[in-house]
Amino acid sequence: MLERARIEGRADDTPEAIARRLENYHALTAPLVEWYRARDKVAPIDGTPAVEEVWEQIRAALDRLEGAVPA
Repeated sequence: MLERARIEGRADDTPEAIARRLENYHALTAPLVEWYRARDKVAPIDGTPAVEEVWEQIRAALDRLEGAVPA
């Protein structure tokens, strides 16, 4: 994030802000992700490939999750 701040000139990516975001993630988001993961409702998506490939991963995950929900 510090590199992003340097490259993009982002003033909001300070070490203090990054530490606060990570604290918030671990306190608030991570437990929620684990709650959904325990119910097989989390699909890992690799966001590094081209947009089209990421979209295909998302579509496949949604199709899988939609098929798991009783009609």
